[in-house]
Amino acid sequence: MKYFLVLILIGIVLGVFIDVFLLSDEVFYFHLTEKYSNTRIEKMLDFRGKWLWVTYFISPAVTFFKILLLASLIYLGLYLSNLKYSFSDVFKACVIAEFVLLLPILIKIIWFEWIDPSFTLEDFKSFYPLSMFSLFDPELLEKWFHYPFKALNVFEIGYWFALAGSLSVVLHLGFKEMLKVVVCQS
Repeated sequence: MKYFLVLILIGIVLGVFIDVFLLSDEVFYFHLTEKYSNTRIEKMLDFRGKWLWVTYFISPAVTFFKILLLASLIYLGLYLSNLKYSFSDVFKACVIAEFVLLLPILIKIIWFEWIDPSFTLEDFKSFYPLSMFSLFDPELLEKWFHYPFKALNVFEIGYWFALAGSLSVVLHLGFKEMLKVVVCQS
C-alpha cells in the first residue's frame, strides 16, 4: 500500500506542477484568443480554476481501478496456471511497474519547462516523447491514427518489462515466465 500512496503522491505533484506552472492562463489565452472573446476565455479559465481540484481526486481512483483490473487479470492467469500467490503480492508488483508510466510525464515537464518554454497548447497536447506519434506531423495524420500512434511508445514496452520484472521479484519466479504472463495479459 505504501508504494501505491507514493505513486499517487508523485502523480498528483506532477499534475499540480503541469496545471499551475506549465499550463498557465497565458498559454490558454494564447491558444483560445483566435476562437473566443476575452469574456468567454475568462469564464472558461474561471471554470477550470474552480473545478481543476476534482481531477486530483478522480485521477487516483482511475489509477487504482486500472491497477486493480490488471492485477486481477494477472492473478487469474496465475491461478489458472496452478500458481498460487496472494493477490496483494500481484497488486504490489503492478503498482511498482506503474512508476514507469510517470516517466513520460516527467519528460514532458522537463521538455516544456527548460528546453522549449515558449510552447503553445497545441505543442503540449501533441508532445508524446518516444512514441510513433512523435515521428509524424499530427496535422498530416488522420484523427483515428492519433491514439494508436500515441500508445505505441517506448514507455509501454518498458512497462511490460517492468511489470514482468516486478512480478518476478515479488513472486520469486523467472523473468521469462513472467514476461510471457504479461504479454498474454496485454
